[in-house]
Amino acid sequence: MSLVLLYALKVVVVYRPGSVAVQQSFNDELAAVLDRVAIYQEPIFVVGDVNIRLDRDNDPHVDQLRLLVDCYELVLHSTGPTHQLGGTLDAVITHNTTGCPSQVVAKDVGLSDHFLLYWEVDATRAERPTLSVCSRPCRGLDIECFKSQLSTSRLCRPEAWPADIDEMASLYDDEMNMLFDQSLPARQFVRRPRSSDPWFDSECQQAKRLTRRL
Repeated sequence: MSLVLLYALKVVVVYRPGSVAVQQSFNDELAAVLDRVAIYQEPIFVVGDVNIRLDRDNDPHVDQLRLLVDCYELVLHSTGPTHQLGGTLDAVITHNTTGCPSQVVAKDVGLSDHFLLYWEVDATRAERPTLSVCSRPCRGLDIECFKSQLSTSRLCRPEAWPADIDEMASLYDDEMNMLFDQSLPARQFVRRPRSSDPWFDSECQQAKRLTRRL
């Protein structure tokens, strides 16, 4: 039996004990976590009981948490009260685009003094477009055979070279294409381009090209 994964996501569960006062180390450790997950292209869900009264607008700990989330272009979703005694103590943090739920609902299911948080996301995966490519399988080229064919072609007979430079360039193209068609015929194949990660910008692409060239 084979298993086909249709939906990939990253889930991080966070818990901060309510018996301990909020310290800077919590924000530092959360920032280290967001450093790693914010770059993923898959939907991410950072969820858990942070034991910070997220419903209090004048709480400096809430302001610091919201600022931290905004720095990574993430969303701290509004849930309403998440505890039987009132107050919002549980957090749901996601991307602002990929896998972002339209609404997070808190519901008391009677299993804990904390409410159940649930939401819906679109789990359908968009079909990536295909690209038809014509290419030669260069790894299959027989170098010695190609040298032999090249040595007997018009390119190695100076008396057969035209005087006009444009005609000479055309001769080169025609002869090389003919030789390649004989020893390494082109073939059509379908390529499905891989989607790039958001952080892979032009600077990263140039560094990758330089590495390959070296």
